[in-house]
Amino acid sequence: MATKPYTREGMPVIDAKSDLKIQITKADIGRADAKDPARCAAAIALKRGHFQDAEVHLGRVFVRSNRGNWQRYVTPKSLRDELIAFDRGGTFEAGEYTLLAPLPSQRLRHKPTGPKKKKGKKRRPRHVIKNVRPVA
Repeated sequence: MATKPYTREGMPVIDAKSDLKIQITKADIGRADAKDPARCAAAIALKRGHFQDAEVHLGRVFVRSNRGNWQRYVTPKSLRDELIAFDRGGTFEAGEYTLLAPLPSQRLRHKPTGPKKKKGKKRRPRHVIKNVRPVA
């Protein structure tokens, strides 16, 4: 059974093959809007680089290249913490951040390891972070 390819704005999304370092400057932070994945400081820094478009979410970063596709990265914890602080009215710290290539288990079309066996334990309720940008 073939899986349907993941798309964003009609263009295919592929997992990044390697990590990507970005430099976020004070000018990027000054132009940023809180709670907007397309107008945050990291997205502005990516657009200032070699990319046409970018969206930075709490868990994933989507970057559109000139090749006509979106690359998907994992948001590092350091950047995620800055996003949460900025979305809640705090400051964003300028510096270098490394967007992570997804691990095999985080890839869009990873091969499952097999059927999961249900255990008798109840799952812990999921914690939802409030008053921040929407989840991708």
